[in-house]
Amino acid sequence: MRQCNIWWSDAPISVGTFYQVALQDIFIELVKEKMIRFLNDETVAGYRFGKGVIARLDSATEAQLIAAADAENHPLISQPVEVLSSSAVPASCASTAFDEILALFIIPAGTLGVNSILQIEPLWTFANSANNKMLKVKIGGMTIYSATRTASTREAPLIVLANRNSLASQIQPYDSAYVTAGSGAPATYAIDFSMDVIVQITGQRTVNEALVLEYYRALHFVGA
Repeated sequence: MRQCNIWWSDAPISVGTFYQVALQDIFIELVKEKMIRFLNDETVAGYRFGKGVIARLDSATEAQLIAAADAENHPLISQPVEVLSSSAVPASCASTAFDEILALFIIPAGTLGVNSILQIEPLWTFANSANNKMLKVKIGGMTIYSATRTASTREAPLIVLANRNSLASQIQPYDSAYVTAGSGAPATYAIDFSMDVIVQITGQRTVNEALVLEYYRALHFVGA
């Protein structure tokens, strides 16, 4: 195979070498691009950034925050997503008289930003019968999902909570699934994510009937 040379500067290089050098240059430029991760709760230009929030600001502001140990460099990621908690280990419900906690985790203060989105995906399975199986998700003591099921065998809702340019104001776009031609207003909440927030996934069953939390995952979509 003939070697095709590309003249660059004063010496010929092969096509393969040219592309290798070009890719290296692109990689170097990408590595230079950074975001910052806040190490403390900070207000910058009138906007509040909680501890742990990832953001991209002007270079001078980022340098000041890093120099003051209020932030650290972070790789550039467009709208990063992180897993806050997850499990696929079955958790069986024993309670027939109260909401039993089948999964619990804490969202530390400042983890969510003012425009962050929280998504929770639980999966319960249960007996198909005429008896009630009660399923709930609670965030900061507020019940944001509640269902009572009888003649079905599983429940896997999509639960989304979006901050509304505030750590203490949220909207829930879906009741349990996507909606078209819907009616009624979407639910709103005032959960304060500037503080530690407890998330509980619960269940309550009837005597001699199975109810199991099979899986759950909580995702944090960093807001713009």
